[in-house]
Amino acid sequence: MQTAAEIRHHLKRGAVAARRDDQAVLAETADWLASATARELLRIDYYARQFRYEEPALGSAKDWWLKDAVPFVAALASMHQDGYLRERAVRELCGSTGAVSDRALAVRVSDRVEVVRELAEREVLRRTALAQAEQIVPVLQRIVGRGWGSKVLGRYLGALVAAHDEASVWACLRDSGDLDVRRSAFRRSLESGLLRVSDAVRLLFRERDQLVRRQLIRVIAEGATPDVIAESLLRGRSAESRVLGLVKLTAAQLDPVDVERLLVDRSVLVRAWARRRWQEMGRDAVAVYAAVARSAAGSVVRARAYAGLVESGTELDRAEIIELAQSADLPLKKTGLSLLRGKAVAAETSWLLREMTSDEPRVARLAGEVLTSSPQLWSAADLAALKGSADSVLRRRGWWLHRSLGGWEAVIADLELPEAWDQLVLPMYVLPTDAQWQRISDLLGALSLGSKQVSEIEFAAGRSV
Repeated sequence: MQTAAEIRHHLKRGAVAARRDDQAVLAETADWLASATARELLRIDYYARQFRYEEPALGSAKDWWLKDAVPFVAALASMHQDGYLRERAVRELCGSTGAVSDRALAVRVSDRVEVVRELAEREVLRRTALAQAEQIVPVLQRIVGRGWGSKVLGRYLGALVAAHDEASVWACLRDSGDLDVRRSAFRRSLESGLLRVSDAVRLLFRERDQLVRRQLIRVIAEGATPDVIAESLLRGRSAESRVLGLVKLTAAQLDPVDVERLLVDRSVLVRAWARRRWQEMGRDAVAVYAAVARSAAGSVVRARAYAGLVESGTELDRAEIIELAQSADLPLKKTGLSLLRGKAVAAETSWLLREMTSDEPRVARLAGEVLTSSPQLWSAADLAALKGSADSVLRRRGWWLHRSLGGWEAVIADLELPEAWDQLVLPMYVLPTDAQWQRISDLLGALSLGSKQVSEIEFAAGRSV
């Protein structure tokens, strides 16, 4: 998204090029305007007409000569601050064809000048070819929320349907490059019954937009037969489709092979529904999880099986958790560290601090969470290697861990890291120990904090004179 200054720069260059007939700059500006999305085009129009004390972005209205102007120049002029110039530009655009004039006229249906609005709307409602609709509808859809021109989209869609048939119109708009138009077109198609269950099944597997996919999933879940739901939803890419498939199908309608596979799905919600259906089939999910977790399956699947065991209420042996946490397989290691929260012992502190230096951010984060869950096992002094590292990432990890101690230790951590000074929060109703105040005093003497901030720290610590 371009800034207002960048937009004005392009507009000024285009206006100067139009007056001087500079074809090279005109071509650049035309490409810039053509590449703008509908949302960006309306933004460009706003900044072109925005009142400023300096010269308007498009220059003086008297400098524009529009007779026999090419559509691009007329499109630029149609965004000018001067209403009379916009009217002349719209009349020129009405006599031209192409995507440039289609979009420029669509923008003007929300013009504040009535005669300009009426001219633009009348011409837009005549342009009902499907190729023209692809250019016009995205702009009109973004005008719906405005005061002027908000009703034009409904009238234009009515004109399109009258010129073609409803199925052709919505089929065209479902292929639009504009995301909002596609979503709206799919919704209207489904509401009108233009897309059947078989169409939804066919489109689901190639659809990438999550909101459209959600609409298709619901159609399949509500109208398809159990075998189609199983094939399309239980084997779908999205967790939402797999969950909905499990919700819609009863235990009697489900294939145990599908449910057993979903017991170790990557989604927590899918696993929960799979366990429910598995239990309704009279089977034991814990036995499946235990077998998979301790099998020769891939580490990702085994990690999900361990997660399933915990979700089922199974208490894992601590020795097994440590073995997982020290595994060379990353998924198992992350699972083990997750399960170790609140269960670490003093002998594991050094190892966990080493894990804080891991190249894998997630491993370091999990090791830090284990340490923060057992603050009695370590002290700020144990973080010296992390906080004194030449690597800024490791220093921030040490700061984060130190800060987790809270109170005045968090203040010390923030003072030790210059980047964290703006996050400084002073404790309320608690005074620092003598050792803490000595460290704070040493830091205040070495830092370039403002006198006001120093006074606030001293006051909160009960040390102000």
